[in-house]
Amino acid sequence: MCKLSAIIAVSLVSVAAASFTLPVRADECQLKEVASLDLTDFGYRPLVPVTIEGQGALMLVDTGTPISALDPRAVRSLNLITRRMFQGMMINSRGKSFDAVADLKTFAIGNLTAQDKRFLVDPDPITGDSRVAGLLGADFLRNYDFDIDFAAKKLDVFDQDHCPGKVIYWPAGAVAVVPMHVENSGHIVVPVTLDGQQIDALFDTGTSHTILWASAATQYFNLSPNSPGMQLVSKAGDAPPIYRRQFKSLSLEGIMISDPIVDIVENEAGQAIQEDAPTGSRISSAGEENGVTSMILGMRELQNLHIFVSYKEQKLYVTAPTPSATAPSSP
Repeated sequence: MCKLSAIIAVSLVSVAAASFTLPVRADECQLKEVASLDLTDFGYRPLVPVTIEGQGALMLVDTGTPISALDPRAVRSLNLITRRMFQGMMINSRGKSFDAVADLKTFAIGNLTAQDKRFLVDPDPITGDSRVAGLLGADFLRNYDFDIDFAAKKLDVFDQDHCPGKVIYWPAGAVAVVPMHVENSGHIVVPVTLDGQQIDALFDTGTSHTILWASAATQYFNLSPNSPGMQLVSKAGDAPPIYRRQFKSLSLEGIMISDPIVDIVENEAGQAIQEDAPTGSRISSAGEENGVTSMILGMRELQNLHIFVSYKEQKLYVTAPTPSATAPSSP
């Protein structure tokens, strides 16, 4: 993870909505789709197609990272021009400083197009999979509303200019309206109920595993390494161990997920678990995940749900999986 202030984030990288070319707006209550993207499954996490300098690539949609970044392998393969930046302002999960940015003449996501954009270049490969050209972080995502339909493998992006609550355009029974708090960095914090205990969790589309910090496991569930059901899954050198436990239920305002599997990690091991291929978040603001939230809500537990993320309303709209629906057309 990178220790990064919101002010630095804004000044270094801009993928702002105002710079993109948007379709013409219609009735203000109608959802206005600005991009519809096919999802590629990547360890439960969503990869979407983008165009970088006219060449196709895949990027990971990552609500858990404040700033969009490119993989150094993609920078080389796409022959992107980079330039040095001041070192020491931020580091990645392996403790290496970001020292370069890539200036892009053209960047596109579906119908959204932009010119003269700047992306951080990670000093390390972002994942073990070379298909992942980079991360689409909160600096881009928070300018729009979007929904992820894992069953239909679609991600639809919408203009935020719509009436509050008028967002469920697909056939749905129960709808959970989950309040969310958006940190200055863009991180999304939501309340969840795990085995009857309400816990604040980081909603992270860039992480496959759901993670509970060990201090919270002790506080809420009186768990220790010797507790029944605790399975040791990782112990490397001097790094704190990582345990795994199956709980009975995880609930989002009434939408129930049965038998969630949760990794229990010492707070100091948060960086180590982010290095693994199953997780994708690489950049974070100092202290927010470990200081404010007790849990990271990963995609393994959310993969069967249909989720609309409204940054404007600061709400998640969550439904159980339904037959695929067509997003409303923009005029």
